[in-house]
Amino acid sequence: MNKILSLFLVAFTITINPIFAQQYSENTAEEILNFTTRAKTINLDNTNGSPFENEEFVLGSILSENNILISNIYLRYNAYQDEFQIKQNPNAGDDKIQAIKKSTEFYVKMGDEIFTYKLPQDGMGGYYNILVEGNKVDLLKKISKKFVEGQKSVTMMTGNHPNRLIDESSYVVAKDDKIIEVTGSKNKILEAIAGDQKNELKKYTKSENLNVKKEDEMIKAVNYYNENL
Repeated sequence: MNKILSLFLVAFTITINPIFAQQYSENTAEEILNFTTRAKTINLDNTNGSPFENEEFVLGSILSENNILISNIYLRYNAYQDEFQIKQNPNAGDDKIQAIKKSTEFYVKMGDEIFTYKLPQDGMGGYYNILVEGNKVDLLKKISKKFVEGQKSVTMMTGNHPNRLIDESSYVVAKDDKIIEVTGSKNKILEAIAGDQKNELKKYTKSENLNVKKEDEMIKAVNYYNENL
């Protein structure tokens, strides 16, 4: 059984097992303390946009490859600061918010998505949403927020432009302990995925008329590479 299948089976257990169907966390404070730290502070006055992928806290858990480590917690992702915030009780005040420690030793499940943490390297790293896990490469998606500084108006006729946060996303493939950016031309994307087998993968994408710059079609290409090349 591969790693991602094992992870999703563990996650499915959370969904169907009535033990995990109660509203609030049954984990002890000591158990949760092992996985949490102080949440970062955010000062984004006079800035349009939210630092969070979703302002609302949603049900989640912390997983190993084969076990549920912490269940029934409430999470939201601070995409600006690359941090998962956690509450044990969704109705708790902001003073009860903590952050999950960044570690390559466990996974974060938020809603239906599973995230892995990669150590920084070559300007990449942090939390990634697992899109594909295979016997050759994993395909991971980075969700982030870019800060764009505002500008003062140069005339009385136009208003000032405030600071703003804009959504961004990017992709990498993970091979062993290395992560490789998936960007640029279609040929560069295929090379990032398949290396010296990019021509064989290119034949498949042409035969299926795939545009590997689109996420769903990139996923198909990665799955084909893992299973057939």
